[in-house]
Amino acid sequence: MGRPALLAWALLLAVALVVAPASGIGTGPDVSAPPRGDSRGADPASPRRWERVFFDGFDGPAGASPEQWHSMVGFNGAAQTGQGQLDVGHLSQVRTHQGWTLPVGTRVRATVSLMMPDTGTNYAAFWLQHPNGAEPREIDVIESYGPFKPTGAQVGSHICYDEMVGVGTEACEVSGMPAELWPVSHAFPAGAEPWNAYWQYAAEFTIGADTVQYSAADGGGKRLYSVTSTPDPRRVPSDTVPFHLRLSNKDVEAQHALPGGERHSMLVDWVSVEVKRP
Repeated sequence: MGRPALLAWALLLAVALVVAPASGIGTGPDVSAPPRGDSRGADPASPRRWERVFFDGFDGPAGASPEQWHSMVGFNGAAQTGQGQLDVGHLSQVRTHQGWTLPVGTRVRATVSLMMPDTGTNYAAFWLQHPNGAEPREIDVIESYGPFKPTGAQVGSHICYDEMVGVGTEACEVSGMPAELWPVSHAFPAGAEPWNAYWQYAAEFTIGADTVQYSAADGGGKRLYSVTSTPDPRRVPSDTVPFHLRLSNKDVEAQHALPGGERHSMLVDWVSVEVKRP
């Protein structure tokens, strides 16, 4: 996951890489966001359509653990609310039992509908990663630092971790494998508050390709931003090791915590994975 120390230079990248409609961010044509379980969105010129391979609407009883996820060692689990959401509370991290190893050329779209914590002390995220430490690729579909922090929310990717390649905090960057992080809160239109409403966040990539496209849509289905990573095949999951989904809610580092807010939980409405096979 991204470190606050990387955010200053990441903001410079964001200005160049967040792609907005010509009339301004948040004012472009509506994006028809698929309802739960829908597989619309296929390219009309292609005979192949999006196929849903994973979906969780968290419709279990209040207090029940999500059946398709397990808690990570050293972290708390997450509980269903009984109203169709998953409460990812303080110091929680869960990962899907299921993983996906897909043929080269497969288009993948991972989407989540969630409401971020509204505090300045929680660091909540939805992300994809190989569980094998030898394949550290990580796609951060959305990371929330809360409405009181300058970054607010960001997307990005990691292809290594400093402790894996050296002892310095910039070991990955020195090794030519820096993280790419883009703050996206500046793309939110005035009055839009993802800390008080369910928004949809997605990452799309093609197995064997070299870029990841990140996007978000508000509750009305309007696309708010689109970010495409710098081409680098190391940022895209391979076809040899399965990637899994994760939901997590950690604390920001103490020196970066800000007071304010009431809801420390990240509330997740649904999660899906769709593929378009080659």
